[in-house]
Amino acid sequence: MPHPDDDSLEAFVAHAQRIVERDAALHADDRWWILSPLLVRQSGRLEIEVVEPSALRGTAADAWRAGRLEDLPATLDAARVAVALHVDLAVEDEIFAAIVLAVVGRIAHVCQYAVVERTDLGTPRLGPWQPDPAIEEEVEAALRRLA
Repeated sequence: MPHPDDDSLEAFVAHAQRIVERDAALHADDRWWILSPLLVRQSGRLEIEVVEPSALRGTAADAWRAGRLEDLPATLDAARVAVALHVDLAVEDEIFAAIVLAVVGRIAHVCQYAVVERTDLGTPRLGPWQPDPAIEEEVEAALRRLA
């Protein structure tokens, strides 16, 4: 686990994961929980905030609606951004509900997903995060469908 004062991409990914995990934990008893589209912005060293996508304006709103992930950092004056979406994901002939997390920095991109598992009572629980660079295009397509 990265140090809390770490300004690395790894630390930002872990922070974005924790934001998603907190939302899932708040809705642990809600069978019908669906994560609302989530945008996390790192504007400077350790300055991290959740941005409401409906509050986006101008070129940032255009990039969000068009699903242009790599344009989001510049349009939001951010070092890094993370987008998390609740989707039906197909991996190796299997379709399942998942949270996808796409992180875009100046140099590197990270894409992961966590399966939304169900307890015996039918309530949601996030599985472990799995890397999958191939899902970035799916995240972009999902953003375009939200517009």
